[in-house]
Amino acid sequence: MSSFSELILWFGVIFPLVFSAGPGNVLCAVCGATNGFKKSIPFILGLNLVYTAYSLLAGFGLSALLEKYPKVFFAIQILGVIYIFWLGLKFLLRKSVEKKDSKVNLTFKDGVISQALNIKGITIVLTMYSQFLNKEHSLVYEVLSLSIALLLLNLFTHMTWSYGGSWMAKNFASNQAVEIQSKIFGSMLIGISFWLLYKSL
Repeated sequence: MSSFSELILWFGVIFPLVFSAGPGNVLCAVCGATNGFKKSIPFILGLNLVYTAYSLLAGFGLSALLEKYPKVFFAIQILGVIYIFWLGLKFLLRKSVEKKDSKVNLTFKDGVISQALNIKGITIVLTMYSQFLNKEHSLVYEVLSLSIALLLLNLFTHMTWSYGGSWMAKNFASNQAVEIQSKIFGSMLIGISFWLLYKSL
């Protein structure tokens, strides 16, 4: 991106894709509700480490590799569906506030795994390069500038979702409220997993 107008156009296309409810964003809200905003930061960093790695790899040729080996791409999709479904099931089974620091504690490693298997993230990256990679400029400059812009937007998005989940947990902290939140978030994750499965088939 070499001009302000290109940045505005990029933002107009990519922001709705990044900020919409997907596996990463819902998990950030879940993590914020479960761990609190500050303790969600390692999870968010795990998400964005992989997201940025995918962005750099895609810019330097991953998309061509995935086109050549579509079965690898499909395998990643199916693994992502299974992982997101499993996380959703864990939250559906969550019962009380006292359990929030045990089985549903999302960590840096969970962030890495969930983003590595998040087909929505890969799709956004590939969409970004297909629309905004300017081949007339240096490939290194274009890939780095797009990747940094995407990283900053992702950090803002994930922190916003996490803070929202944390705020909701603080204001509705009874066991009954936690159970309702868990069912909502769990159902969203399971619904997203079925949507991802539908998109992959």
